[in-house]
Amino acid sequence: MWHMGRTHPDAAWSHQLGQAIEILNANNEEGPHSNIRNSVLRVFWRKVIKFELRIPWHEFWMVFPERLVDVPVPAVQVSDLQTLLGSAAAHQMFKGQIEDYEDPTSLSVFELRCVPDKTDIVSCIKNILEEASESSSAPCQLPTLDTTYEQYGGRDPEAKEVAQWFQKPGSRVAAMVAAGGVGKTCLAVDVAWRLWRCKHVSAGALYVDCRGAFSRDALVMRLRAAAGLSGEHGGMEALLTSLAKLCAADRLGGSLLVLIDNAEDPAAADGGTTLSEVLAQLLMASAKIQVLVTARVDIAVQNMPQPYTYRIQPLTPGVAAALVEQLARGVLTGQEARVVAEACGCVPLAVRLVSEALVAGRLTLEDVQEATAGRSVTVVATDAGDTASMERKQEQDTTVLFVEMVLRSLPAAIKKVAMQVCAFTGVLTASSAAVVMGVGGSSEHEVRAQLASLHRLSVVLQHGDDSFMMHSHVRDVARKLLAEEAPPALRTAVRERFARYATSLLSRWQQLHEAKALKVMTAEVAAHWSDVEQFLADVAGAAAAAGGTQPLLSDCGALSLSPQLLQDTALLATLGNSDFLYAIGNAWMSPQYLMLTQKLVDVTAAAAAAAVTPDCDCQLSYAAALLIRCEALIYTGEYEESESLAAQAVELYEHLRGRDSVECAGALHLRASCLQGQGRGEEALPLYREALAVRQEALGATHRRTTATITHLAMQLSYEGQHAEAEGLYRQVLEAHQRNLGASHNLTAQAVSNLAGCLHELGKLVEAEALYRRALDVYNDTVGPRHRQVAFTLVGLAAVVREGGDLEAAEELYRRALDVCRAALGPRHPHAQMTLGVLKDLLRERGKGEEAEALEL
Repeated sequence: MWHMGRTHPDAAWSHQLGQAIEILNANNEEGPHSNIRNSVLRVFWRKVIKFELRIPWHEFWMVFPERLVDVPVPAVQVSDLQTLLGSAAAHQMFKGQIEDYEDPTSLSVFELRCVPDKTDIVSCIKNILEEASESSSAPCQLPTLDTTYEQYGGRDPEAKEVAQWFQKPGSRVAAMVAAGGVGKTCLAVDVAWRLWRCKHVSAGALYVDCRGAFSRDALVMRLRAAAGLSGEHGGMEALLTSLAKLCAADRLGGSLLVLIDNAEDPAAADGGTTLSEVLAQLLMASAKIQVLVTARVDIAVQNMPQPYTYRIQPLTPGVAAALVEQLARGVLTGQEARVVAEACGCVPLAVRLVSEALVAGRLTLEDVQEATAGRSVTVVATDAGDTASMERKQEQDTTVLFVEMVLRSLPAAIKKVAMQVCAFTGVLTASSAAVVMGVGGSSEHEVRAQLASLHRLSVVLQHGDDSFMMHSHVRDVARKLLAEEAPPALRTAVRERFARYATSLLSRWQQLHEAKALKVMTAEVAAHWSDVEQFLADVAGAAAAAGGTQPLLSDCGALSLSPQLLQDTALLATLGNSDFLYAIGNAWMSPQYLMLTQKLVDVTAAAAAAAVTPDCDCQLSYAAALLIRCEALIYTGEYEESESLAAQAVELYEHLRGRDSVECAGALHLRASCLQGQGRGEEALPLYREALAVRQEALGATHRRTTATITHLAMQLSYEGQHAEAEGLYRQVLEAHQRNLGASHNLTAQAVSNLAGCLHELGKLVEAEALYRRALDVYNDTVGPRHRQVAFTLVGLAAVVREGGDLEAAEELYRRALDVCRAALGPRHPHAQMTLGVLKDLLRERGKGEEAEALEL
């Protein structure tokens, strides 16, 4: 019997015959499609696009790849293409590979000529995306300039001024500072595009949206993703190395521009210290790097002169009035337009929203005048800095006033859409909005039309060819309306559907990780990570970090997770993939995530307890949640609590799957790790051996989970003095990693470092020191010199050097290790405390007792 889900042989033959006939017809007919080499795309253009030589990119993405079924292409292949091209990041990568004309907004048949003639369209598109990932050409990741920005020319002199400043020798970093709604992002993107088109930034132009990046890890993750780096490639140091390589590879001698947008969020996290440090590191990575920052607050760069600060003012009254007249389309007189512009403070966001509302008849001129009647315009301050700050606050208050007035005046149906899509903090598309609005895929075109209406009303702004973003002022007011005006059922539905959307993002990213599409994954993570953080904040509820991402609806309590949500989105399987979480990076391990893992345990435990009869699936979900929580606690060094959870998981898997199952082996491995972390190695050893036997049998000797167990077993054997057996196991792991991953992979470096430690115990100091230094070289190139593995390796190298008699060099190595521990592990981690202890011992040995006593984490 032919299995469901697989294409029946007769169906496959029918598709091939139909496709061959269509290709033959397309070859015999003249038309624009004749210019396309790829036969599948040629038929697609002939049947779907028809007689057009070029179409806007957003129209292309409305029909591709979905309409490939008309070629016909088998549904399973269309589904594969939808997965490959299911994000704005993938669209941008595809577009970047074939774009060859001056107009970046449309696609022509001539540009599609670069697609080779292969009937396997899935492989063809995948190869294009892979080539985009591996391309050495300068990257340009700038968002599309919103079409409404070009409706007024009042910013052209300012854009020229800032662009010219960047082209002066020695210009490194500029900050555009203004209140929300004045147009910082649009002006900055305009400047960046000008610099790109004139080849000044020929090494590349990277765009980093920092909204919601309230921690160093979140900020670094966005920067890494902009450079095409996943968590597997390391942290800040790996990013700096990558940017320096981009600059060195540029043959035109131009600069690399990093546009950091919405920097007020990372600046708010710790008074701007982290942002200041990161900016300094970026500038020191290469003299060719230039940085453009937008923020609502002044910024600084650590140990460097104050950035060139361009304070963006509202539009001039004449320009603002002209914009009102243009948007009002004859509804207002010139004098009335000037009244509206003045009432809105000449702030573009307010001007656009109010003008569209006046045209639609939802507001009257009297409404606008009454709204600002009696509002004080007096600014009292002690110095120029205070004056500028207070002026920005006044502009912001006026803008928020009009945003709320306009949103409250929206027709009920449009307002309902705005109250639902305000859940997004990052980029939104028709498909993602459809999920949160609870409509099926067949209605996606209606959602796209609704988003287009919101864009015409300036409620959302254009971000890409088929994507939008909501200004933070608009989003905040829309959320206020959601809390105040929406029925309770709608509020609950929006939160739950957004949670489903966020968890589906995680599932998709895991699929991309498994498919080794790391660049697409990291680009999507950068664009949508703030939405995942929003989900985590909703789960945390009132316990969400102060100053960080706040819950969507703060007065509704913490979001409840249902067993159905976990089942439908495969959240437990996704979070149980530690390799995937590691690829995302350290930003994942936040206090909100720890709260999520506890809720997963609570929800699955309750579901298992509530089952009328023993439910195997409920019990398995509970066991999986226990291990997710266990791994999170291991990461933070809380071994005792995590060991108790792992023990429960072992018991459950043994009962449900058997002691010799792969699931039980994973739980045994984690429990052994927890015991080992507590110094109870004698209890861990038999568990490691048991887990290893199962994993070798079920997964193979070179599988990454098998080698992980071998490594931990070898560590314990070495600790117990069985160095000869441990050496053989370490060499086995090193050989497997070198064969499967290559000599320059960070896991290979970890195997080298582990072997070095074993050789040290065997007294082979020369070979051990060489291996430790070899591991550090790899780490510097892959994960950077401030990664947690670097700390472990430095301690091992210091011990070898100390035993060799060079106490001064050993002290320097221990200090470096302790510095990395502070940054990568934190003061509570056992390894950080151990490193502090051995450094103090060495200082006392060298007669530095007072310094040893004063040393702390």
